[in-house]
Amino acid sequence: MILLRATDLGPLAFARAVREGALVPVADGAARPPDVPDSPGLRALAAAPRVPGWSVLSGSAALWVHGWRDRPPPTWHAVGPRGQQRPRRCLVALHSGVTAAVPDRIGPLRVAPPARACVDALRWEPPRPALAAVLAALRDGRLTADELRAAFASDSRLGDGYPRLASLVDAVTAASRP
Repeated sequence: MILLRATDLGPLAFARAVREGALVPVADGAARPPDVPDSPGLRALAAAPRVPGWSVLSGSAALWVHGWRDRPPPTWHAVGPRGQQRPRRCLVALHSGVTAAVPDRIGPLRVAPPARACVDALRWEPPRPALAAVLAALRDGRLTADELRAAFASDSRLGDGYPRLASLVDAVTAASRP
């Protein structure tokens, strides 16, 4: 097996296997054997049960799946079509928006492309960690200011929080210039 869940072993055995190093945590309640390398595909397998199949994982959680963050964020965000019912025990904050129309697929998971995930992180998540993640991507060359602005261009100027989001995009692109 490349991924084990706490439900596969029982919570106590799972916790002990992690504590003793027999398993390496991937996400809450999911771990991998030490000889299985971490990868976007493995992270997508770990994330998939948390995300409704009709939605697209976005924000910092999507950046984590893509391998742009070391750890999953405390709050996950997903985007789906307007009017969908929130499933019972849903473990993500659900939104509607343009991200639902532009998903990538990694394994079983629909996930926002990195530039779009950065825009959504800036929109919904606390500014300090979101700005840090996006700025790091810009400075490391994983993302260009043009890619970020192109992803942001599809947002409606009439949408909630547009002025705040525009100012964050401007700030992070200005801060990333050498």
